[in-house]
Amino acid sequence: MMFSFLIITTLLLGLLFYLYTFKEVNTINLRFLINLSLPIGIGISSVLFIVFNLFGLSTNLIVLIEIALVVFLFYILKKQYKVCYKLEWLDLKKLFLNSILLIITIIYFYALLLDIIIFLAESIEFPHGLWDAWGDWNLGAKFIARDPYGWSKTFHQIISTMFHMDYPLLQKGFIAQCWMVIGNETVWVPIAFCFIFTFCSIGLLSASVSYFTNKTNGLIAGLVMLCSPYFMTMGDSQYADNTIGYFYLATIILLTFARSGVKMKPAFLIAAGISAGLAGWTKNEGLLFILLLFASQLPLLFYKNYRQLFHELKYILFGMLPILILIGYFKVYIAPPNEIISAQGIETLSKITDYSRHEIAIKWYYHEISKFGDWIINPWWLFLLGILFNGLSIKQNRETIISNLTLLLLMLLGCYFVFIIADLELEFYLHTTVHRLYFQLFPSFIFLYFISLNVKRDKV
Repeated sequence: MMFSFLIITTLLLGLLFYLYTFKEVNTINLRFLINLSLPIGIGISSVLFIVFNLFGLSTNLIVLIEIALVVFLFYILKKQYKVCYKLEWLDLKKLFLNSILLIITIIYFYALLLDIIIFLAESIEFPHGLWDAWGDWNLGAKFIARDPYGWSKTFHQIISTMFHMDYPLLQKGFIAQCWMVIGNETVWVPIAFCFIFTFCSIGLLSASVSYFTNKTNGLIAGLVMLCSPYFMTMGDSQYADNTIGYFYLATIILLTFARSGVKMKPAFLIAAGISAGLAGWTKNEGLLFILLLFASQLPLLFYKNYRQLFHELKYILFGMLPILILIGYFKVYIAPPNEIISAQGIETLSKITDYSRHEIAIKWYYHEISKFGDWIINPWWLFLLGILFNGLSIKQNRETIISNLTLLLLMLLGCYFVFIIADLELEFYLHTTVHRLYFQLFPSFIFLYFISLNVKRDKV
């Protein structure tokens, strides 16, 4: 019973996030609603669970508090925003009149069904996931679930490069909360968690490209992800890379909504801040993402004055601030020292100036991008053909394309220097990490790519 309440509450938290963010839009797009609400709700539920758990509250009481919060937010939302929504889904008449769109739609849903079958089959074969799942993410969740009032001391005491107890707790916290409510550590909770983030990433990407361009391009964008074998592998491996990649994508999409149209929309900036904060609550790379998110806005000073830009950044910071406070508390009082940060010293400069380390890192960056995603052919040529065939047009979304493309490039550069200064065996570190970094950023790149093409746009 209590588990049902938890799931419903998580859905409603995400639904409220959607309704508040899109309060100026009088049409509910069901694909947006599903693919944005559920993962965001999970992220917010994880934050609430860890906060109240650290105050010593029982799990059932935390669920009741979340329910009360949902009721209160519904009351506030209904009181402030009396908007009459209409639902929008597929226009079947238009679909059958457009033969190309119909064919692509059939291919899309065939690929979606096939990937769902593959995901479930591999999850049944490897129910505990691969190494990082049972050696880190699910293990951390078990520490919390088995010792709900003492796990923080355990995390602080385990200083080991094997277990990464300094990693933030979005995935670990939500899985542990579900296990504690159910009363057993069923493998289906982490499987379901990763299933949601894997397929909601594809759904959100497809829906957002459809909104900003047209339905055909939206389906093609989703197909790119569905046809990338390694993306499914990362999902059913129960790693957190698809999770953090989802929040990168959601942040960039929400920033695009905020800056589309004739005026800036504060609700979308706040929502983007929440999503970026949840990226930081997922993995350490998310903290770098937050830092570089603000840095990536600086090129916009060529198009607006600094007061206007500072005003926008305040909304983003406002959205992420509560999550940043929780992350700060976790890092200072609970997590053991980060293995990379704690190893820095006088030898850091020598690593940065060591040409051989740069040679190795550049080699791996090129190697992983050349065999990207385990595709039969290199997909980058297909993206180039799309540009040559359609051309580019960034005028309509100029600000978001410039700032967010800068953000992705800064992420690649920032992680590059993390690799360089890391006190780890460099070849092994790059071999196990670079391809995952690319896939964290890949959905966001696809979104920016498609909204940059000069294509006929649907009316929205």
